[in-house]
Amino acid sequence: MDHDSTIVGRIKSQITLFGHKISGGLKKLLTKVIVQMLYGIQASKDVKLSNIARSLNEEIALVKTESRSIGG
Repeated sequence: MDHDSTIVGRIKSQITLFGHKISGGLKKLLTKVIVQMLYGIQASKDVKLSNIARSLNEEIALVKTESRSIGG
């Protein structure tokens, strides 16, 4: 494992812990969306939903990721 992937892993871990702390008491699915949003904002350095969704690099259509994030 190279140095960059170690840093990425640590950042993801810290974002996950923070996301769980701020979403305490919420349903598991909503907590997951919050954690993904936090990671996406950090990774894309942007708050636009489409850029956040792109930074998640999911194998589903971009529109599906966007609609999941807004509850649609």
